Amino acid sequence: MSISDLLFAFTEWLRTTPIVNLSLWISETKASLWIGSHFWAIPVMQNIHILSIAGAFGSVLMIDMRILGFTGKGRTMSQTIRRYMPWIWWCLLLLIVSGIGMIVGEPVRELVNPIFWIKMGLVILAILVSAGFHSSVRRNMARWEMSHDGRVAVRVGAVLVILLWFAIIFCGRWIAYAPV
Repeated sequence: MSISDLLFAFTEWLRTTPIVNLSLWISETKASLWIGSHFWAIPVMQNIHILSIAGAFGSVLMIDMRILGFTGKGRTMSQTIRRYMPWIWWCLLLLIVSGIGMIVGEPVRELVNPIFWIKMGLVILAILVSAGFHSSVRRNMARWEMSHDGRVAVRVGAVLVILLWFAIIFCGRWIAYAPV
């Protein structure tokens, strides 16, 4: 079974769930009708969303590049975290707000789309990883200040987080092209 067969089966399953009725109900709300009647609303929300992804991913990349030893060698890990974690959290907040706006504006396109649900799963995973990482750094600051050159697991984790964000960005772009 190919990935396209799996995605088709996922779409067909989504069409049998209450998500379809929820999508249709949302599409009749005042907010959805307002967004639909103002041609600029979705592009503005998409731009906010894209800029927020860029901010979050850029911040994640700076932290991970510090972990991998490519940048930020003149800063401690705690300085790096203090500098970039607020950007990640604020950008995630903007992503949620703009994402909800786009869902309200085009609920069927979003909610009955298997790529949307894959992206949401990846975003939840990214939030959990970010929260866990932030918590780990706060609890174990002294250990994080040491060199990470020998800590293969931490370096592999940094690479996996970068790949996770690549997948989120790819899925976000792919949503527009997946048939629903």
